[in-house]
Amino acid sequence: MITYNLIAYSIYGIITYLITVRIGWICYTNGYYFIHAEVQDEAIANSINKILLVCYYLTNLGYITLMIRYWKRVENFQGLVESLSQKIALIVLGLGCLHFMNMVGVYLLRKRVKT
Repeated sequence: MITYNLIAYSIYGIITYLITVRIGWICYTNGYYFIHAEVQDEAIANSINKILLVCYYLTNLGYITLMIRYWKRVENFQGLVESLSQKIALIVLGLGCLHFMNMVGVYLLRKRVKT
């Protein structure tokens, strides 16, 4: 018998995977230019960018998977929607915080290089 939790896990997994992969790809394609501006070497910038993408995917997909462990029992459709929105919101906020921290790191690196 399929429970609401299994439905929630499936929807949650698909949505958060798609969000994570899409944001990761956007940051990967655009982040290369910031890294290249700092290291001045195309091969090293490309390598660093790829490593950052892999670390990003591993961190986020691991966190997404871990969040399923702390899921409460879903009893009805309303609980399904509420728990999905809460868990997906936590993932999106986490992604935003990681992006902000990376941008601060790039800013500090640029500031240090220029001085």
